[in-house]
Amino acid sequence: MKKTDLMLEMVADEVKVVYQDLRRDYGINLLADREMQTLEKKVSPEAFGVLMQQLLAFHGDMQLEMAEDLTIFASEHVAHTTGCPSADMILDFCYTLIAWEHGIVRKSNN
Repeated sequence: MKKTDLMLEMVADEVKVVYQDLRRDYGINLLADREMQTLEKKVSPEAFGVLMQQLLAFHGDMQLEMAEDLTIFASEHVAHTTGCPSADMILDFCYTLIAWEHGIVRKSNN
């Protein structure tokens, strides 16, 4: 796993970070994985890898919901929320990544 700096390290003194890689312990739900395969054809391989990683920390049912929402956004540019702040924050990031890939970002943001 590539080490990334945490925002915490930039804003807090005397903090020790213990980096772990728990991805093997928290995989992708089978149904969510199938749904994401539909999305794979709609974004670059690099973006697809990033999008897949975003689902790992969520329960299988939420992964499926998020995968369906991402597929809908990539197909129709309609964004759905879940009402769960952590999932919605990740979805917002993913929607923005897809928007960049699809060239639908407002000109003022380029």
